[in-house]
Amino acid sequence: MKKPFNEISNLTFSAQLNSWYEISSSIGLKLCKNIETSIISKNLRSLQRGLTGDRKFIASSYLDQQRILQSYLLYYWPISFYEVSALLYELRTRAVLPKIHSVLDLGSGPGSASFAAQIFGAIRASLVDKSKHALAAASAIAAQGKVNGLNLEIIEHCAGIEDFCAPKGESYDLIIAANSINELWPNSPDGILKRRDIILRFLPNLRPEGIIIIVEPSAHYTSIPLLELRDSLLAADLDGISLACVGPCPHSLPCPMLGKEKKPCFSEWKWNLPPLVRELADCAGLDRDSLKASWVALKKHEKQEKDKEALQDNKIVPFGSSGLSGRIVSEPMLNKAGRVRYILCTNGGLRATISALRYDPMAENLGFFGLGRGDLIAADGLEIRGESHFGIVPGSRLEILMRAPRI
Repeated sequence: MKKPFNEISNLTFSAQLNSWYEISSSIGLKLCKNIETSIISKNLRSLQRGLTGDRKFIASSYLDQQRILQSYLLYYWPISFYEVSALLYELRTRAVLPKIHSVLDLGSGPGSASFAAQIFGAIRASLVDKSKHALAAASAIAAQGKVNGLNLEIIEHCAGIEDFCAPKGESYDLIIAANSINELWPNSPDGILKRRDIILRFLPNLRPEGIIIIVEPSAHYTSIPLLELRDSLLAADLDGISLACVGPCPHSLPCPMLGKEKKPCFSEWKWNLPPLVRELADCAGLDRDSLKASWVALKKHEKQEKDKEALQDNKIVPFGSSGLSGRIVSEPMLNKAGRVRYILCTNGGLRATISALRYDPMAENLGFFGLGRGDLIAADGLEIRGESHFGIVPGSRLEILMRAPRI
């Protein structure tokens, strides 16, 4: 039976989302005297090119430029804010999100990730960023939020991630780096190892039940390095303590997308864009119909327990069995034989496909054609169509364990 979408529809939750967005956008509009959409969108195009084109803004204090900070607050701030809200909601749905009170936000900018965490319980956030103006904007948002009954204490740390050391005795329930780690050593041959060491440096500051989340854009040049960083972090061992993956991957084994042909892996969330974001995107010529991000969530784990779980995961879905479970990591694809197929990252750390004939009424009844990127599924009674390829046939069963959230 087809299940409904996992919508973030709780009225209180939605009201908090909208309140923080309205506050951030109002502060963004007040930054510059000229608030014409054409001018803001021109600055937005410059920002977009500096981040994803020639990347001249990478690793600089570009948010200290008032016109750039304004366009960031009005466009990229809500994108990051809603992305982090969606992934935190997904982790809560999967029952792996800890109680969050204290946050360390690395490369925070104006704090979009921390304000998303506030909705999930955060009351205190330490923001680390090179831009004093971005930090000041975050404090201004928090101050206005307090007036509106939304409380988040902001502690500003004006520093680069690579130079920052957490104050002695400080610990955090959530350590998050949203769209910032990719800016560190982007062209260095040992950049992944340097990024790994930066993240591991903060591991002693992570509370026992806490999590580390790294979020990056979905582009190839940011997503694939994140997958490589994920595997490097999971392979690390600090005095018997290692990291385990709690999302979005269904396992802590090496990423199957990093095969002979490295493929990006990202989440996509349906999003009703705020009118101003839509207007700026259209005016700047930017494609923005949904939220997309590559991300990984990690927690501390004793190595012996982690190895035991990995072995159990590997036994869940061995190829040669008619059963399959894992996470959809592609859009539906139609092949020449008229079959709709999805790529699945299995619980056992393998890459597989599951398919059905395009107009198969049984597959339709199972909800197969309504699957989307990020959904968690379990299926059995499948036809084995080749190594790592499975098909829906009479008698197959499909359970949709979790729908990717939509905002």
